[in-house]
Amino acid sequence: MSITKRCASLAAAVVAVLSVGVAGPASADTTHTPAAFAQQARAAGLSRADADALQTKVDRYLAHHDGRQIAANKIDLGDGATLTVTVPGEKHVRDLNTSTTSRAAAQWECRQEYFCMYRDVLGYGDRLDLYYCQDYALQDWTGDGSYYNLQTRGTQALMKDRNRTVIDITPGAPYGNPSYDWTPVWYVRPC
Repeated sequence: MSITKRCASLAAAVVAVLSVGVAGPASADTTHTPAAFAQQARAAGLSRADADALQTKVDRYLAHHDGRQIAANKIDLGDGATLTVTVPGEKHVRDLNTSTTSRAAAQWECRQEYFCMYRDVLGYGDRLDLYYCQDYALQDWTGDGSYYNLQTRGTQALMKDRNRTVIDITPGAPYGNPSYDWTPVWYVRPC
């Protein structure tokens, strides 16, 4: 058999193997599908219109950020960063994974050992949760917002400009700032 025929035969075998891999059994994970997110939104008491508006908002974030949707209103951005978006008509983010249909949400909600950033003042608006001690690049995070530092007691977060020069240092955790201008901040290092 000539070298050309061997290469063609090998290429055909590789295509056959890849085709089997692509056509293999579907993933059993049905929790991260558009249908599952729509069902979660309905179970949380959202109307079809509000569920659609919420998904449009999540889709806009996904178009500008690397990440994957993990709940009807939540995006895992990787590296210990999670973005939770507000439900249409609500000021605070809320967990749509709970079985309760209550619209009540706690102001300044932030998980222990996280640095939480809010799109609006007073802990309102979409929330970005940062965990690891590294620089997180901000995209389209401008204007007046707020933050809550609930990291290990005494830990300070660093705000940096486009050159990664420190322009602000937060007081030690726990500490919340009800009004903070995100416009000059390009990077946040939550430690």
